[in-house]
Amino acid sequence: MFFRHFSTSMEREEREEQPASDYASSHGGQSPVRHQHDGHELEPFQSGSKPAQPDTQPPGPITLKANRLASSPSSPAVPAASDTFAAHADDGYDSDSIEIEDAADEEANSLQRPLLGGGAGAPESTRGRKEVLGLAYMALSALGFSVMSVFVKIAGNTFPSTQVVFVRSVIQLICGVIGCLIVGVEPWGPPAVNKRLLLARGAAGAIGLGFYFFTLINMPLGDGTTIFFIGPAFTAIAAFLFLGEPFTVLDAFASVCCLAGVALVSRPEFIFSARDPTEGTGGIVYKYPRYIPSLSAVFAALVLSVAYCLVRIIGNRVHFMVHVTYFGLVSTGLSFVLLVAFESPVPVMSWTLEQWGIMLSVGIAAFAAQCFLNAGLQLANAGPATLMRNLDIVFAFLFGLWLFHEVPHSTSVIGAVLIGTTTAGVAFIKW
Repeated sequence: MFFRHFSTSMEREEREEQPASDYASSHGGQSPVRHQHDGHELEPFQSGSKPAQPDTQPPGPITLKANRLASSPSSPAVPAASDTFAAHADDGYDSDSIEIEDAADEEANSLQRPLLGGGAGAPESTRGRKEVLGLAYMALSALGFSVMSVFVKIAGNTFPSTQVVFVRSVIQLICGVIGCLIVGVEPWGPPAVNKRLLLARGAAGAIGLGFYFFTLINMPLGDGTTIFFIGPAFTAIAAFLFLGEPFTVLDAFASVCCLAGVALVSRPEFIFSARDPTEGTGGIVYKYPRYIPSLSAVFAALVLSVAYCLVRIIGNRVHFMVHVTYFGLVSTGLSFVLLVAFESPVPVMSWTLEQWGIMLSVGIAAFAAQCFLNAGLQLANAGPATLMRNLDIVFAFLFGLWLFHEVPHSTSVIGAVLIGTTTAGVAFIKW
């Protein structure tokens, strides 16, 4: 049922693009207008009389013109105009099919209602419930990704980062295929979609995931998560370069603010003076200098911005569970090759029950977070959704302080606030 809710939401979202309107039942003292919903022209007629022929009946105050529609007196009439008339995708309408004349009658425009209850014509209570539910999903998504990060960091004490990526990818692939079967979509996508784009999206996601896991294992949890969240700035730049989308002054300002936040969090020694390497780490001495995992987080955000652009190119022709499946498929193959070629994996037969639980928790938490993320984006508006998604930074600092005793440096807090408020602020302004 969890997956079917997401599938139903996406189907509604696609139908929302089709015109759906309620039509006025009283104009100029005429009787209620009846509509014919079988591909014929919709005309008002007088109560108690036969439907007027199209060549003799003058148009009423509201005339509906639809592509490929013709009048027919033998066509049955649907319920009166007080009922909702929804034009679905299979009815043959498009966004330019219906025009409402008599602009002086503003009441006709107020009666238009979108198929989903989130538009201007929907009841305020319905829009409010959907918005709250979407924001709750986004908050759960942030919590899920933060829980995943915690288990990744714990697993990094025993396993190489590439092996953690491999296990997480296998679990995601299995869950993705099962999810596709539950919602009734082809796991490998519809035949008309270019599979190379899906594979490229999976490859970009897999590479970004590998760099992100390396960051989580080799630097404090809150700092690594914060640097990774500069992704929206890179996405705006990539969309400008590859998709031709506008890159405004606001986008440029936000990008500069995000880069400044990265400098505050990573604290490179050529800007800041040298310090104790265990400062803010809970006494942990990491294997690599701080700038290496910091650059890894930046590169992860950069690569994932390319993945987001590929998703935009593919569009909504593909169910989000298909993206999840391809992500898991490509990531499984790529991480396996890297693991065998460059790492020394821990043999599965030597895993303890605790290690099994940690590795399974990484994959399950990530998959659940992705499902909540996609559901939240379908229900909530972009501005509030981005703000709730930034809770990931807050959760990361809290988990780092609570579980790993990582007391954040003052510059890390300032950088986190700068990055979080910038990304959320841009989303609100554009929303």
